[in-house]
Amino acid sequence: MAITINGTGSIAGLTAGGLPDGSVTSSDLASGAITAGALPTGSILQVVQTVKTDTAAQANQDTMADIPGMSVAITPSATSSKVLVRIGLGVIGTTTGERGVTFTLVRNSTAIGLGDDPGNSNERATFATQAGASSYMEGGVFYEFLDSPNTTSEVTYKLQWQTFSNVNIYLNRSYATSTAEWNKSGSSTITAMEVAG
Repeated sequence: MAITINGTGSIAGLTAGGLPDGSVTSSDLASGAITAGALPTGSILQVVQTVKTDTAAQANQDTMADIPGMSVAITPSATSSKVLVRIGLGVIGTTTGERGVTFTLVRNSTAIGLGDDPGNSNERATFATQAGASSYMEGGVFYEFLDSPNTTSEVTYKLQWQTFSNVNIYLNRSYATSTAEWNKSGSSTITAMEVAG
């Protein structure tokens, strides 16, 4: 079929893929011309991050409680999208050495990424760490979870924590506040990345 340029500016007879490579650039595309559904599976569609630079503390905490400032909200563009949640904790401190700190990742009001019930306890968490024996601090704790929220409504991910009774826990600082070189402060992040499904 012959290619015809009509008086209206339209082109007749042009088949898909008929233009030479490089004929159409990204600046030629209308805004919104490529939707999330047209992108390959695994494409990163958006990234949202919360950075917490101040400290948080919880005294005598033996049940899960929200960590102030450790939450992030994201609105998926398609129900088929997945959300990769990445957590980085700069410094964790406790008032007693070698004490475990457990964490739970929560989507809106639902705990996710929980381990199986061990059979002798109903205590389940998403991940855990342990403060060191000498300086009562742990640094560089990282965790990630690929979630399937199945919604296009806003979703909030938050982090909760707990430890043993009579043990205080801290985020972004060690147990002490002196200027000694081992009493480091840090920052923590929670990041949500929409992944095309």
